[in-house]
Amino acid sequence: MRDSLTNPVHVYEGDDALITCVVRDIGTNTVMWKKEDRERHSTRVLTAGENRVTADRRYGVLHDSEITESDESAELPSGGDVWVLVIKNAKPTDSGVYVCEVNSSPTVRSFHKLSVISKTMSPPNTTLDPTSSAEDRQLSSRNHNYTDCCISKNVSSSCLGFCNIHSILEGTTGQDPEQCELDFPKIVHCMADGRNHVPCCIQERVPDICQDVCRGEYTAITDNIKTHFSCSTYTEQTLACIVEGIELLPSPPEYIEVDALTEGALRVEWSSPASNAETVSEYLVNVTSLRSFDDRLLELDENPVITNGSTSTRHVVTVKVPAMKTSTIVHDLSPFTMYEVSVTATNKHGSSLPSYTVRSLTLAPGTSKPTSGVPSAPPNLPDVRQCCQRRGVSHKTCLSKLCDPKDAAAAEITDLMICAPWAADTFGCLANDVDHTPCCKERGLPELCLQLCTGNVSSIDFNYFKCLRYMGEYTNCLMQGYGVLPTAPTRLRVTNIDTEFAILQWDPPKRLDDTVLYYNAHVRTVGIEGDDEEYKVRQKVKSPYVLAGLESETDYEVYVEAVNAHGVGLPSSRITFRTASKLVEEKIEEAETSVYNVTRCCIEAQVNSVCLPICSYNAKMSEIKLLAGVCGTEFHKILRCGAGGRNHLSCCNRRGVPSGCLSICNGVIVDSLISTATSCVSYIGNIAQCFEEGTGFLPGPVSGLHAVVVDEHSILLEWNAPENSTSVTDYVVHYQKVDNTSMHETLLRLDNQLNSTSTTMTITGLQENQLYHIFVVARNENGTSLPSSILEINLVKSDKNKWVNGVTSPPHSLAVASHSATWVTITWQPPEFSHPSEIITYRLYHKSTTEDQFHVKNLTLTSYMMSGLSPNTQYIVYVQAVTPKGDSMPSETLIAWTDPAYPAFVEPPTVHPINLVIEGSSMTILCIAMGTPMPTISLYISGRLVRQETTRHMVTVINNVTKDMDQISCYADNGYGTPMQASRKITISHGPHIQANGITMATLGDSVTLECKVEAQPEPKMIFWRNHEDRTPVIQGGKYDLSMHQVGDEEDRYIMRLTINKINDMDVGDYYCHAENAFGSATQPVSVRIRNPASVSDVKACCAEQNVTEPCMDACSFHLDMDAVIDKPECVPDFDKLMRCAADGSDHRSCCAHHNVPRRCLDWCRGEPVLNNKICVLSYTKQIMACFHEGRS
Repeated sequence: MRDSLTNPVHVYEGDDALITCVVRDIGTNTVMWKKEDRERHSTRVLTAGENRVTADRRYGVLHDSEITESDESAELPSGGDVWVLVIKNAKPTDSGVYVCEVNSSPTVRSFHKLSVISKTMSPPNTTLDPTSSAEDRQLSSRNHNYTDCCISKNVSSSCLGFCNIHSILEGTTGQDPEQCELDFPKIVHCMADGRNHVPCCIQERVPDICQDVCRGEYTAITDNIKTHFSCSTYTEQTLACIVEGIELLPSPPEYIEVDALTEGALRVEWSSPASNAETVSEYLVNVTSLRSFDDRLLELDENPVITNGSTSTRHVVTVKVPAMKTSTIVHDLSPFTMYEVSVTATNKHGSSLPSYTVRSLTLAPGTSKPTSGVPSAPPNLPDVRQCCQRRGVSHKTCLSKLCDPKDAAAAEITDLMICAPWAADTFGCLANDVDHTPCCKERGLPELCLQLCTGNVSSIDFNYFKCLRYMGEYTNCLMQGYGVLPTAPTRLRVTNIDTEFAILQWDPPKRLDDTVLYYNAHVRTVGIEGDDEEYKVRQKVKSPYVLAGLESETDYEVYVEAVNAHGVGLPSSRITFRTASKLVEEKIEEAETSVYNVTRCCIEAQVNSVCLPICSYNAKMSEIKLLAGVCGTEFHKILRCGAGGRNHLSCCNRRGVPSGCLSICNGVIVDSLISTATSCVSYIGNIAQCFEEGTGFLPGPVSGLHAVVVDEHSILLEWNAPENSTSVTDYVVHYQKVDNTSMHETLLRLDNQLNSTSTTMTITGLQENQLYHIFVVARNENGTSLPSSILEINLVKSDKNKWVNGVTSPPHSLAVASHSATWVTITWQPPEFSHPSEIITYRLYHKSTTEDQFHVKNLTLTSYMMSGLSPNTQYIVYVQAVTPKGDSMPSETLIAWTDPAYPAFVEPPTVHPINLVIEGSSMTILCIAMGTPMPTISLYISGRLVRQETTRHMVTVINNVTKDMDQISCYADNGYGTPMQASRKITISHGPHIQANGITMATLGDSVTLECKVEAQPEPKMIFWRNHEDRTPVIQGGKYDLSMHQVGDEEDRYIMRLTINKINDMDVGDYYCHAENAFGSATQPVSVRIRNPASVSDVKACCAEQNVTEPCMDACSFHLDMDAVIDKPECVPDFDKLMRCAADGSDHRSCCAHHNVPRRCLDWCRGEPVLNNKICVLSYTKQIMACFHEGRS
């Protein structure tokens, strides 16, 4: 299907409208034509296939559906791809968007805009190129290309795709719109092309907040919430209006010129529009006064005094000018007043946008523009050239440069060098027998150059070359000396000093004022301590002159010079002034325009101070996102203060806020905050603008509403007028009778209304013993306030003179947010009717159906978790709002059930990674438990409690896993039934760990067994090495017997054994147990040593041989008895000898190390002496002797 939205159809009233839709490969589907109904947000079916569905007989379909002769048996028609909707005798009401739809899956649609123009509107009389095709002319507006305009506005090259309507509609701009946000103001300005598309947008029901594009303006999205409004649903209508307007509407008039004629008249001239000028029927000239100021002037030698005058009523004059004229004179204006002038072109289809504005000042009272604008001729100059010739100067350059005062300023160094011989003559003739030294000194010429000004120059050398830079000032002094320049302007004054501009006025010079061509104004800022800027010249100005482009609260200095044909005259006196303060004016405007302070309302409503930054009509979107989590519970107060007790529904409807979000416009959230924010956040700018606009137009809420019972049929109402509000024309009193069913309804309009212009009213004709609801709203021509309170009153004769206060409406929308067997969380929405700054708390009542009394809880939030409840029990709940004026009516009643109680059930733990937990890595354990109420889950690892939490899903990450963490258990208990535990044993992969016996003693010819214990997962590869460096393996067979096997049922424990038969001296030495798997390897040495039998024969003989002293020989028995001498200090020197005899010639260091004997004492374990052996004697003698006995056995 081809999308034809970019081909708008224009027909005139009474003609037939043909709208074309091209559908290819339709198959068995049906083509339907529909028309969009903007008011009902729906579509109306007109035709289906070739059949008319609507009752309007003017509609029909053109389509070729005949069967081809070549295939008469074909079931499908051969008709073409074109389906044409025909509307006969078209009417203006037929204008709108038509939809061509195919009922395929998914549905395919194209959109077509039809504009039916009244016969009173003639088509534009445009001249078409006869060589262009009809299709080119049809697509001229569709291809509205404004790229040249965008380029001239410096739009980024990557965003030029948006400078073509066709690219936008086809989605081929080639760039994300967010990346071109800064360029959109310029793009939209070029898109509108100076035409006013607003009437068309209004006809298409585009909300006013979205009509800025129709005016060629664009509201850039900033952090301010007021710029975050939604207009995306109106894009098609807006672009369609622009496409249509480019074809029909004129562009703005050009080259606007305004000239002040008198104190009350301005002459306005312009040129015809560049586009559709031939269709213009008339021009509208708009003249608007900016402000009126204090007429006091700032004269010379006065200090500036800034007064903040009040803004006067704007004076607007609109003059209609026929199309054949391009100028007019606007009369009846105020004297000496600044006006803004713009011109708009109109034709039968609409108008252009106003032209650029021109500011002009009417003349002061009693003055008028000179009748002749031609200045008089200035006096003639003296004939300096003839003087030079008389004195014998003949060189051509000298006559033209140094003998002509007009060209003397252009003299160069070469000219002075050439003319040096005639210097006395040339400068003497230029002086004309007048000493110009005073003027030259005033102009700042150096001392040497002053001789030129006297005319008494004897000779010229290179020192005079520096005078060339002052030749301009020199010639100007000559002109003044000749008397041909005007004198200084007189009575310079500054008036109408504003923040960004001031008005300069002056009187003509006293001499030669009739020769003045124009004036030059010199202005500069005046700094502190002489830090002044250079003067900036504003050339060719006339009095009065608007000195624009100034900065607020800044000191300026200004003077004026008159200029005639001969040059610039003397400067006027200088005058200083100070511009007004923009900050003061903004505060004044703010005080005048805004009397309602939303932030003050939030403070009075006790909004959390953290949330006050978002309690503003200029809140920042970034702060709202940042504080959303913290301020969620405060948002209903902030929203209530934002609405300010005013009814903004009319504005929100006008600005396109959808029906689901309209309650927010009255400061009320009907649904939950999350769902409301999700569906309405895109309209936050629309609503915020309505809130701010309403503070200046709508009346605020009444306060202090109360009633006094007069009798059983009448009551007296009294209330207070709104505070800090706009004018109130009257009050509307709403009342109606309610019953138990309707008393909980909160309506903005009740059955009966009475009007009152005062703040009291008596209601009569009421029924006795009946319940009534009553509220009051303020009203003016722009709308109404919201009810701030509601009266509930039951008329009983005995209650005569009873005083009844109005209170807030009840809380509403009670709901169960979450629940379990022992608790239920209740939420509700705040009252719909309450004063914006009213402090509201809540009182919640709840009880089970078996209880007699309600439990009461006072709350400040709009939610509460009722805990400690019984399982599977029904509870009754309602809420009241509590304010200083009294309690509201009860909310609706909510019935809430707790869940039945179920004992805890826990699943076996889930461990990740599955079957690949590695020692030293991490593992994640998931415990899942069921049961009501929610159980408490405990995680145990190898019998140790690791974590405990009340939840249904507990995820725990264990870091640095050790190999003993193989038993994991999840335990769950909720207080009902028997607690449950589920366990799982996991496999933890790790590298081998080896334990070896160390040294094994043997006797030659014996058999000896070396043993190593290995822990590893998975099973390692195990081997004995004879040599560690060469990794020489011990091979099964001969005298070697190897054995490797698992220890019982333990999956990760293994035994390595090497048996050596008939050991000899070659078998003595070190052997190595080696094991390795995918996660590591380990090696431990085991040794074989031969026991020396001779050394064991007689310890006593060994002691005698070592010269052990007589008192210490008590230890030398068959086996050394150290206990006999351990307490003899005199034997300490003999301990090394005794240990040598006890060692029996063997090396017992492995055994000693296993018994934690320190390194410094290990030499005793092999019979060698130890330095500083006292510590070894006192602490480790028993361990060493035990190893001696173990080795001997």
